[in-house]
Amino acid sequence: MTETKRALWDRFVDRFVDAADPISLFETTADGTVDTIAYGRSGRRTLHRGERMERRLREAGGRVVTDYDRREGRYEGLVYMMYTLDGDEVVPRYLGKCGKFGASGTDLNSNLRNVDTNDGKLARWGYGNYYHFGDLSSAAFRDDGPGKYDRWVAALFASTDPPRLREPVYFWVEPWAVGTEGPYPDTRPYLEELEYQLIGIAFELYPERLLNTEGVPTNPEAYAKMRGWTDREDTRLSDF
Repeated sequence: MTETKRALWDRFVDRFVDAADPISLFETTADGTVDTIAYGRSGRRTLHRGERMERRLREAGGRVVTDYDRREGRYEGLVYMMYTLDGDEVVPRYLGKCGKFGASGTDLNSNLRNVDTNDGKLARWGYGNYYHFGDLSSAAFRDDGPGKYDRWVAALFASTDPPRLREPVYFWVEPWAVGTEGPYPDTRPYLEELEYQLIGIAFELYPERLLNTEGVPTNPEAYAKMRGWTDREDTRLSDF
């Protein structure tokens, strides 16, 4: 194939992401300061999900749960992205998925149970420990979150007291329908495959900005420089 990874990325974004009307990941004030809430029995300080983001995530997750309850077999789960914008260019910061089924068997994924009301898990973006908002908040305010979220804090926040963003951060989510064409033409990846396809493309285009730690080399900066990906827009699939 001679299509560039740039062309593949732009085509996928054009098909699925409404960058003209982006959804804020966080609830913020006009100057980019993120609101916080007291969460859990301890009332720990926690970054506040954007209200529109939360509505969209619950709606998308609800479609997957309804599909599961009715045994229709339409959706495999959710694919999502945290991103920023350079002008109208979508810059992926984190890509992931939440499958319909649990780690084994055919039970509904616990991250989707009670998706309309569950604040702690909420399709991986919950306020609880081991979930994105909970662990990011721990890294930002208590210095006790998993190490990977230290990178999120450094990349996204100009300060943590108060928690002020470097730039607006947005969220996209899509219920992934069985048989949908992925970023590569004439391919219809299953959800897990789709996740790694998108991470692979995003890493090549944005090796210094993508925050994923799975599906990328363990030494991404050195690897990107070796392959000549940094600040290079004409990388072709034939380079592999």
